[in-house]
Amino acid sequence: MLVKISSKNETTSNLLSSASNSKSLTKLYRPAIWRRILASIIDRFVPLPFLAFFFPQWILVVVLYHLLCDSTPERRGLGKWVCRLRVVSNTPTSHCSWWQAALRRIFITLTQSAWCFWEFIPFVLAYELVSLACVLLNPNGRRIEDYLANTKVVTEKTFRKFYN
Repeated sequence: MLVKISSKNETTSNLLSSASNSKSLTKLYRPAIWRRILASIIDRFVPLPFLAFFFPQWILVVVLYHLLCDSTPERRGLGKWVCRLRVVSNTPTSHCSWWQAALRRIFITLTQSAWCFWEFIPFVLAYELVSLACVLLNPNGRRIEDYLANTKVVTEKTFRKFYN
């Protein structure tokens, strides 16, 4: 009896090509919504954005945190680390570059900065609702920023299986 053992890359590419249209692959890539929401809440409150309202100089800390949050070598900030999520490129088995990670955080950076000015709060709330609707309605759970940066968020298990 002859058994062929294929390499990890062949197995991954075969799985991706054969299951690209199936819902099982989408469910595999898409993390649970509670993980995405919890990671977002943690990431948004870690730099204490409300302090910028009282201390305007603090806004620089908030902006830098959000721009560099997913740009770490692991491509995840504190919220994604706690919820075991990762940011990856949307192309199969491709890692996310630092500029893609920074680009996907620009709108979040702007909304966190806008909390300091009362006149921008309606726009911030509208953006947050649209962002949540994108995650809920999109089969892959991608937000507007994910489309701009060509990225997606996957679970740690999916990352280890397909991206290592």
